Parts: sequence; C-alpha cells; structure tokens
Amino acid sequence: MELKMARNGCRVNPPWENMEANGNIRIVLARPDRIGDVVISSSCLEPLRAAFPKAEIHLVAQARMEPLFAGHPALKSFIPLPPGGDGDWRITALAASFRKIQPSCIVHLNSDPAIEQAAAQAEIPRRLGFTQNGGEWLTDPLPEPKKRGDKHEAFYNFDLLEKLGVPAPERLEPSLRPNEAALERLTEKLPASITAGSYAVLHIGAHGEKPRIAPEFFIAAARWLVKERRLYVVLIGADAEDEAIGQIMDGAGSAAAWIKDFCGETDLAEAAFLLRGAAVVFGRDSGPAHLAAAMGTRTVTLMLEPEFENSARRWRPLGERSWVLEKPLKRGWLESRPGFARRNLSQYTPEEIIAALQVALDA
Repeated sequence: MELKMARNGCRVNPPWENMEANGNIRIVLARPDRIGDVVISSSCLEPLRAAFPKAEIHLVAQARMEPLFAGHPALKSFIPLPPGGDGDWRITALAASFRKIQPSCIVHLNSDPAIEQAAAQAEIPRRLGFTQNGGEWLTDPLPEPKKRGDKHEAFYNFDLLEKLGVPAPERLEPSLRPNEAALERLTEKLPASITAGSYAVLHIGAHGEKPRIAPEFFIAAARWLVKERRLYVVLIGADAEDEAIGQIMDGAGSAAAWIKDFCGETDLAEAAFLLRGAAVVFGRDSGPAHLAAAMGTRTVTLMLEPEFENSARRWRPLGERSWVLEKPLKRGWLESRPGFARRNLSQYTPEEIIAALQVALDA
C-alpha cells in the first residue's frame, strides 16, 4: 500500500497574444459533469484571471453547482445548464444565453454535444474542446487524451487553455466560494454538540452505479474515531434511504450514539461547510472527497479503480492535506467495473484504513 500526500504550486501565466485588448475578452468555461469534475476544474479560474486581468470569465455547469461559486471574484457570471438531455430546446436556450454574453471564446473542459452545438449556433468565434463527440462543432479540436490517464484531470484542462496562452501552473488549487448563507443553514441543522473540529465525516455513497466501499470499513473507522479520538462521526451521501446507513449503525455498537446520519440533508454549499469543519474526511474517490480537499480539510481517499483513467494519477483530490490510498492492480480483459473494484477492495483491511486516518489526524 502506498499512502500518498498531494503537493501543489503556481506560477505567472502569459497573456493571450492572439486576442483583442484584454478589456474586450469574454471567455466561457464549460464543465457540465459531476461535482468532483467541477471542483477540479475550478483550478483553472485563478490562472485564467491572472492571464486576463480585465476579461469577463463565465462558467457553465449544472445548476446545483452555482452555490459553490457565489460571488467568486474571478467570475462575471454562472450559467446554469438547462435540465434534460441534448434536446433542441436545450440547445436553443443555451445559444440564447451565449448570445447575450457575446463570448470571444468557449473552452469545453469536457465534451457535451448540446453545449458544443449551442456555442456553434451562437457563432462564438473560437470553440476549443476535445474530439470525444467528433469535434464537428469546434473551431480548435484536440484529440481526446483522457483515456490514457497519464496526468491529472486538471492538467488536461490546460491542454486546451494553453491554446489561449495559459500554460499549466506548477501547482493546482481548487478555487471555490460557497454561499455564506449556507453556513447559517447548516448550523441550524446540526446538533449543538457537533462543532468545528469535533467530528469526522464518512462519505458512504457513490455516484450512480459506481462501486462503493463496503460498510465494514466504515464501521471500523467509526468505532476507532469515536473510541480513540473522541470524535463524533457524520455520515454523508446523496441517498437518505441508503441501506448502508443501518448496517453501519448496527455494526458500530455503542459508538452508534456518536454517529449522526446526515445523508441527503445538505445542498452543495452546506456540504462544503460541513466538510470544512471536519477533523478528517474518509471515502472513495468521489465528489465529496474533492470538495473536502478543496475546503482545506484532511482528506483520506481510497481509490477503488486504480488503473489508467480512474487512477490517483488522474483523479486524486487536489489539496495540501489530501492523502490517497492506492495499490497497483490490473483490470482483467473481461472483468466488470464492479468486479474490479471489489477485487481491489479485497487488498485492504479495516486496520489499513484506520492507520491512514491516524496519519492524517496526526499530521
């Protein structure tokens, strides 16, 4: 087992020489996918702002991400994606939003056919992106490189931004500004006994059908955190009816009195503040792991699919206090994704998880 700690850093970026004067530049960043992807891509904002101090920067993402960027100093606006798939009405709505802004350029940080078509329909002069969907709507297409998993996802973003004269910095840091009103809402929801630094967070879920960490690992972690560190334990996840909640509570024994089920109870901004106040956060490589690391929290992340495009090399959370657990393992030719994750998890013991939590808490 290798217990790795992330180390990140930055340098000054040059201006975009082929564009008009800075005051007329309007750049749209599009990141339409999940929480972790958007958190990682927020590391583009400060380098882009440094390169273009007077430019307007706009971010396109799912509407639920907006509270993470409330009043962000680098952003002129947040453009929420219309709900639904790739329907014509969605493309039309996005194109209308783009026409109001009249961007100089759009950078598709992850390919989305509806956004790419809307940008072309709105006649944005430069449209940069990867050719995952053929690249027919792009003016500056780059071959899709991400399947190789040969560098961090955040650095793939700079493959595109370098075309604008914004090279990758030496250190990458997420840049979020959660809505402060969410902190008041969170305080009202939490028991008075659970205060900043007095609790650990266990993220027990996973997006969609992604493989999950087995409950016995969370049970062992919860019992140790309560007994040895006298910390409350807060369970988080998107599903308030997750059957793992009961399994963890039952398995925790007397420690269950110290466990608070908070699954399905927060929006993203509230979750950001909940994670910020934790002594440590443990879970699989997922949105909450990235969000916790971005908020400066000690974060221990188990990489469930340690190969190529899903490995720590590409997906480790960005943060100065972020540790990952990853052991080498090669996926079989016909092996299913859940089967591969289960085989990987079988390499670990609960004691190894506890040891990693101890390292993080003692750092």
